Amino acid sequence: MTVFMLVCFMNGVMESSIYFKSVNDCTFYAKNLSNQEFSSKNINKKYDCLCKLVPKVDPQKDKIY
Repeated sequence: MTVFMLVCFMNGVMESSIYFKSVNDCTFYAKNLSNQEFSSKNINKKYDCLCKLVPKVDPQKDKIY
């Protein structure tokens, strides 16, 4: 099954990923989650997300929204 993977990074380090059937759902979350900033102990971290096409995912092994 071909799906779209939402991948989120904090300061360039991958933090999470989730699979979507629809590119519209994936891009909605990517747009709304990206460019958030988090400050901890005087260190600013930026959260960025993007969608990536994944050609083969096994729906029995991975949850697809």
